[in-house]
Amino acid sequence: MSTKKLGWFLLLVVTLLSLPSLGAANDEGWSEKCSVATLKGTYGDLEQGTVVVQLPGFPPPPFPVALSGLVIFDGAGNVSATMTADFDGISMPGTATGTYAVNPDCTYSDTIISSGFLGHHAGTITGAGLLRQLNAMYTDPWLVGWGTLKKTPPWGCSSGTLRGKYGLFGQGTITAQMPGLPTPPFPVAHSGIFTANGAGALSGNDTINMDGKAIPDEFTGADTINPDCTISSVITTSLGVIHEWGTITGEGMFQEVNKIVTDPGWVFVETAKKQ
Repeated sequence: MSTKKLGWFLLLVVTLLSLPSLGAANDEGWSEKCSVATLKGTYGDLEQGTVVVQLPGFPPPPFPVALSGLVIFDGAGNVSATMTADFDGISMPGTATGTYAVNPDCTYSDTIISSGFLGHHAGTITGAGLLRQLNAMYTDPWLVGWGTLKKTPPWGCSSGTLRGKYGLFGQGTITAQMPGLPTPPFPVAHSGIFTANGAGALSGNDTINMDGKAIPDEFTGADTINPDCTISSVITTSLGVIHEWGTITGEGMFQEVNKIVTDPGWVFVETAKKQ
């Protein structure tokens, strides 16, 4: 190859590498167009909201809800999920099925049925590959809520998946009377750090804000991590033993753990991100 041809070849390679991948040209540059196939895969779901309409067999509204789940999109417009949901401090496992639609502009909608409840979402798709996520809100008259779905590692998880230091934050509502705590309902939040040893154990410290009172805390925990990247945790804190359930998403510096507390009287979501 001549020097001139080699120069043009290298210029072409550099130009192609600098362009966003999987793009489709439009008037505004390069961007990906979406379809139902865009979401194909398994996602960890974390949701939070408020029930605003009286539901049969439930407390008078408004009351808080939270949900953690594992959601599978088949890439052809069908969706299924396994989940644990907290309704006003009562934890309920369940499953869901439904259909979804994706527009070329990456907006999203679905119809989901779970335990006789019909739900609808509207949202947007962002990111690509393992960083792809869906941000959606409920459009139903009985619930004001939101959720974020992020991809789980396609190769699965094990006890060694969580290793190293993580930043932790979460917030929610205490809905039942607990010894030494204010009269419910009241808000609670926390922020802290922990270290996971890659064998299912962790230890850390945080600050908990209980109804406006900040409390320093140290904790230890034991995780059970399943091959599908669901996770259950038993955490020992200054407030007692707390049980959690959720999912692991992402990988490397983008790894996250998203969980809810499943103990009675808690409606609480939390996220841990790799430091």
